[in-house]
Amino acid sequence: MTRPLLLLGLLLGLSSAVAMAQTFTPQSSAGLIVTFSAEKEGGTRVLVFGEVRNTTGQTADRVVVLAEGLDAGGRVVSRGRGYVSGSVPSRRSSSFEIRLLSSGSEKRYRVQVESFQFVESVQGN
Repeated sequence: MTRPLLLLGLLLGLSSAVAMAQTFTPQSSAGLIVTFSAEKEGGTRVLVFGEVRNTTGQTADRVVVLAEGLDAGGRVVSRGRGYVSGSVPSRRSSSFEIRLLSSGSEKRYRVQVESFQFVESVQGN
């Protein structure tokens, strides 16, 4: 009776050690470079369009871009998100377009990659 309990205890101990050994490392967007332009569209709308260039050796997928309108003091006064069209292949670029409501006090805009996922390339034999 004690032998099955001992074996169960060892298995539980090993499984918790394996679970503790797993770590998650966030991916850096350092290899994804954003260029953009912003233009007023009517009185209350702003169109932000541009591209994300991928300088890495991996394809970037599910790329979300965040655009923020900043006032003279650098405070965020408007915000919008958009998706890059398709994926961004290695050493290439893909475009995006974001429409956001203007507060009327924007002096400049900031656009950055908010989230993405690198995809391992699959090579055929």
